[in-house]
Amino acid sequence: MMEEIARRVLRAVFGSGADISAANPLPVTSESSLDQGTATGGTNTTLVDNTKGWQVNIWEDALVEVTIGGITYVREIDSNTADTLDFATNPLPGGVVVAAGDVYMVKRVVSPLNPLAKGLIHNTAYVAPADFFGAALAPTNTPCLFRLTVCMSVAGVLYLRTINGVDTQQQEFNHGVVLPANSLFMFDHLVHAGDTINYRYSINATIMTFRVIEIPSAI
Repeated sequence: MMEEIARRVLRAVFGSGADISAANPLPVTSESSLDQGTATGGTNTTLVDNTKGWQVNIWEDALVEVTIGGITYVREIDSNTADTLDFATNPLPGGVVVAAGDVYMVKRVVSPLNPLAKGLIHNTAYVAPADFFGAALAPTNTPCLFRLTVCMSVAGVLYLRTINGVDTQQQEFNHGVVLPANSLFMFDHLVHAGDTINYRYSINATIMTFRVIEIPSAI
């Protein structure tokens, strides 16, 4: 009986007629919301926030999590205007409507099978000891792995710089052993909530290839 109740709750909240299973998993979303606010109105297929000025359809295929009467409903967004999110293909359960005062968050789906591209540098001159990226890389979902591939034109030491608040830590990859020139290497490192990430090299060189992807924690 408890199993059947759980199924009904999941179907009501996530809007699917199918049981949650390996073939129909719960969505994995970005840990932090990309936007949030308090609804000024809505229906069972729309959420209105007239304090917003969104680009049209910027939230297409994202998820909106809206809390109504103590229950959080998750719906995929079909389209949006400057102040309205539309989820007509997956309406809220009968009798449930978005009303003024309901809080919501917008998140992107993070597929555990599809890593996210975070940074790319190709055939670019590098002057030590500058950071590789002008703006440190922020994770979409934490905890996660950043996986990087690197090939430099000159042998040297690669460094990881982890910034969390006012604290910055710098560590050497490859035990501090120099990476041979014109050779491709791959490294993984953990990233946690509050971290932003950058990289440095010990010597002037050309960054022949430097790619960073985020591997969600679900993998």
